[in-house]
Amino acid sequence: MEPKLPLRLQRTAPTRAYRHSVGSDLLKGHTVLGTSQGSSCPEEETTLATATRRGAPESALPTTADEYATTAIDNAYLNAAARARENVERIERINSESDQRGRTWSIPVPSKLQSSTPLWSGRIPWQRQVRESLNNDDGIKLCRQHNIDPERVFAVAVSMAAVADQRTGRRVTASRDFLSKRAGVSITVLKRARRVLSELGMAQEMVRGRYLRTVEQWAAEAHHGRTQVKATSVWALISPKPAVVRDAPALSTTKPAAGECHQASPLPPAIHPQPDNDGPQSLVLAFSTSTSVRKYKTTRTRGYARANTSFSGHKPRPIGLQKAAAELVSLAPVLDTGKHIGSVCDALRAHCVDTSRWTGRDIAKALSEDTQRRGWTWPQTGSLDNPIKFLHWRLARIDWTGLSPSERAAEAKMRRDLERQNAFAVASTRKANIASTSTREESMSRIREALSSKGKCAETLPFAC
Repeated sequence: MEPKLPLRLQRTAPTRAYRHSVGSDLLKGHTVLGTSQGSSCPEEETTLATATRRGAPESALPTTADEYATTAIDNAYLNAAARARENVERIERINSESDQRGRTWSIPVPSKLQSSTPLWSGRIPWQRQVRESLNNDDGIKLCRQHNIDPERVFAVAVSMAAVADQRTGRRVTASRDFLSKRAGVSITVLKRARRVLSELGMAQEMVRGRYLRTVEQWAAEAHHGRTQVKATSVWALISPKPAVVRDAPALSTTKPAAGECHQASPLPPAIHPQPDNDGPQSLVLAFSTSTSVRKYKTTRTRGYARANTSFSGHKPRPIGLQKAAAELVSLAPVLDTGKHIGSVCDALRAHCVDTSRWTGRDIAKALSEDTQRRGWTWPQTGSLDNPIKFLHWRLARIDWTGLSPSERAAEAKMRRDLERQNAFAVASTRKANIASTSTREESMSRIREALSSKGKCAETLPFAC
């Protein structure tokens, strides 16, 4: 039989045993898991309260110091494990609801704000809407107020559209450094351009960038496996109703003029020769008593006629457009996809490049001049995963409504020819006014006679002349 300790020692023995079990280092300024140490709000169930809960049988209660210490450590471990499970579930829920993507973790946008924000019309239509908004009076006035060039605003808009969600126009989470380098502007100019786009209603800042909270840092590490302390702002690209109405093409049956921009006509829907309904030999109608061979023969004939009519209405691409695209690919091999040249033709037509004025050499020269002006370099041949997307991105950054290099060269040649013609006319007039030899001799003889008569008059009557 174990000796019975005094009452005072019975009360202090569990505490001494617990201190001996956890060590003295944890009790000198360190927080012990499962206790209220270091917290202004004690836990709902303390260690000793868990160990000596009411209603427990006397045989289950700890009686010695070792049992008290073991129970305290077990309860602390269980509490820590429960909190860890709750945090893991919370992190998984945050990442799944926010639909994280990419190599960085972005701040979740409230669902109410997501539902109240309109979508964009698409990447190319949105860029066209931005261009039109910057060219009107309000856009020019805003650019003057923010002291920024509209071309730089458009460059920033194209860079933001490149990293946005192509379906909705949202989730623009790229950093300012990345966007500024991509657009070829400084961070200050990038901020001004964002303000102009926001005031035009073409973009909206959904969440401002900030430092992440502890749970958000855990969620970021669970997403990409690295430590992330800060997150960038989340932007959404918007197509407001006035811009969409202005951008909507007018329905007209007249043929566009030679200088007007014409968009690429959509391809006709693929119609299978076999109609949608089943023919007389189908298994579905095998048991039907009212099947008429003549009826389905007529329907099938109409289906073939409809398909042939649809495909016969599709016009081929103009030969000038095909020549310009082929010349551009020959001068810029990085754009060669190894497939049909039609994708390059569609890209030129989508960005309103008038191939009757812009040849393939002119387009390549304009792209090279824009590359040099921005301080970029052409990518190497075969280094692009999608050359057509790269061509769309480059064509959208250049204004194709001005004069082409060929037209500028033709105008310079006309000016030089006109100057040469004027100089030749002046020289011809001057040459025609030159006196002949006989005329000069007659003039000299008259001059000599006049001088000789004047001299004689002076000798005879000095004061009469």
